[in-house]
Amino acid sequence: MDMTSHPPRRPAPWQSPGPAANLPPGVGRPAPPAGRAGAPAPYPGPPRGGALLAGGPPTTAPLTHAEFYRTPRNRWWKGLLSILAIGAALAVFSIALSLGATLVDLLLGNSTAEELAGGRIALTPALLLATNLSLIAAAAVGAVLHRYLHRQPIGTLHSVAGRFRWNWLGRASVVVVPLFVAYAAVIALLETSGPTVLDATTWAFLAIVLLTTPLQAASEEYLFRGVIQRAAGSWVSGAVPSFVLGTLVSAVLFSLAHFATDGWLIAYYLVFGIAMSLLTQFTGGLEAASLVHAANNVLLFLVSTFSGQMNEAVDRSAGAGGPFMLGPMVVIAVITAVLIAIGRWQGLQHRAVPPVGA
Repeated sequence: MDMTSHPPRRPAPWQSPGPAANLPPGVGRPAPPAGRAGAPAPYPGPPRGGALLAGGPPTTAPLTHAEFYRTPRNRWWKGLLSILAIGAALAVFSIALSLGATLVDLLLGNSTAEELAGGRIALTPALLLATNLSLIAAAAVGAVLHRYLHRQPIGTLHSVAGRFRWNWLGRASVVVVPLFVAYAAVIALLETSGPTVLDATTWAFLAIVLLTTPLQAASEEYLFRGVIQRAAGSWVSGAVPSFVLGTLVSAVLFSLAHFATDGWLIAYYLVFGIAMSLLTQFTGGLEAASLVHAANNVLLFLVSTFSGQMNEAVDRSAGAGGPFMLGPMVVIAVITAVLIAIGRWQGLQHRAVPPVGA
């Protein structure tokens, strides 16, 4: 493969080559092994005090995304604490903001006390905004855990390269956006809907979907794939065991977090979670997974808004799904496979040495 058409891989911020970078091989530092030019430098050793990772030696080789919390200062309880803290944050923010949204709807006349008492709660712009904001707020908690509990720079939350790779996001969007536009168009043609009414509620839904749903979708990826997958993956050693355990825990929790009681919908959320874990693992970051998740949510919510079926879009009760859910599962699987193939073809970095002190 001709790599000259791609820019050289930049080192992560903590992997600065230092003053010896301009010296010829053999002077001041050993020459890199053949075929490994530009490979990350090995981890320099445990921090002062000799804290080692329980069950294994210090990190001395580049790690995959799922392994990235398995560093010399890692302890098993850190992963557990992260998962519990994220669950608590989701619950607290969701309850608080949903209560606020319900009060707003009562004041605006969008719902009544009788409807609430009877459990007849329709999706309103206020409730959709509350849901999105609760996930965004929980993602901020995840970032704090990543930075201060797991002692990682914020850059490594985006990717193992230590930064958000905007170039990769742009290349992925060329594939993802057209595919999801076509997918949403097919859904729109199959939907049974009445005439579109562009009233104040419709405009409010459109504004909330366009302005906050991309952040909501990305927040879910940063929570479930960015923190939870790594937290669970830190409990075992090795790229494959870390990925398998991290994916299992994150996908199951991702599915449970959607509160679906329909078997087909539960299966869909599991497939979606596993697909995003695969995409994150093999591309080394959350950029593509966040893009896929955002495109899926935004475009399908836009279809539901214009078709007047927002309540149906969030209905996860028994009987809401069916064999037709195999279609969305195949779409997500195909898009994931295509993006992984593109990432591998372009030599996308998916391993790195964690920063010193992590």
